[in-house]
Amino acid sequence: MIVTVLMCLLSVSCLWLPANGNTAMTVSFAFIFGFSSGSNIGLTPVCVGQTCKTENYGRYYATAYTVVSFGCLTGIPIGGSILTRNGGEYWGLITWTSCCYFGGLVFFIAARVLRVGWNPFKID
Repeated sequence: MIVTVLMCLLSVSCLWLPANGNTAMTVSFAFIFGFSSGSNIGLTPVCVGQTCKTENYGRYYATAYTVVSFGCLTGIPIGGSILTRNGGEYWGLITWTSCCYFGGLVFFIAARVLRVGWNPFKID
């Protein structure tokens, strides 16, 4: 998950933000972001399963997506407000997306460190 979230962060920050209508950069962004964000969605249940016993999986999974629901409920109004304040320009939304991915990356790294320590090659 850390690698795929990092790929999302880098694709948004390094490809989408400077694209400014460049078709090649936009297509490259769409390809890389689609691959990495799809992996994020598919790996979430697996990562949640690594943090608990089998009999507690439903509770952990429901809790994880309860937290996600707040982002889903507030994301559209926040995005609309940012877009309005920037006069229809998308750079504010792209920057906000980058900040959110950076925050997610920090939390995934923190969860990994709390679970297995600082060793990046250890598998638990």
